[in-house]
Amino acid sequence: MNQQAILFDLDGTLVDHTSAAHAALTVWSPTIGLEPDFERWIELDKWGFARFERGETTHLGQRRDRVRAYTGREMDDAACDEIYTGYLRAYEENWTAYDDALSCLERALATGNPVGILTNGGEEMQQEKLDRTGLNLPGLVMLAATTLDSAKPRPEMYSRALARLEATTATIIGDDWINDVEKPRELGWTAWYIDRSGTDPRTDATSLDQVTFG
Repeated sequence: MNQQAILFDLDGTLVDHTSAAHAALTVWSPTIGLEPDFERWIELDKWGFARFERGETTHLGQRRDRVRAYTGREMDDAACDEIYTGYLRAYEENWTAYDDALSCLERALATGNPVGILTNGGEEMQQEKLDRTGLNLPGLVMLAATTLDSAKPRPEMYSRALARLEATTATIIGDDWINDVEKPRELGWTAWYIDRSGTDPRTDATSLDQVTFG
């Protein structure tokens, strides 16, 4: 086995997570008696996922903690799940792929190398996200944290992804500096840092159209 894989992050790389979250929050917050606070929600999103990535909580646990923190209310898990369902429904209704996502995936698959989605999201949701946005192309493999039983940037997440694709190394494309660039480069991978704003001096590309596969 001496094969190079191509891996993509999903949220913020192929799918516009920020716009979907913003639209969902605008609809959902008033239903639970709150004014939408987008900055606070994104802050909690990063906080929750960072705890999950460090193995301090489960994927479901970080959702519940975010609901409690955002609402400022003490509630049991069932109540958290019920409230989060409202956000999730609105979030799902606003999923959209970036305009450059499909063509980049097609170019990656055309190389003949194994191609996967390496995501810290739950498999069921992330797979549905691909389906709804038209990105679920034949040959594309979902490599989610909930099925690999780890999360970026823990080293085993990357090694398990390679094992699933029967590869020895990878090129990865993503928008998170630590998870998709810094840690993979430490492992000897090629990493493309996508910053669509073009404001980060470390940026490799502002569009997936600029990504090339050697």
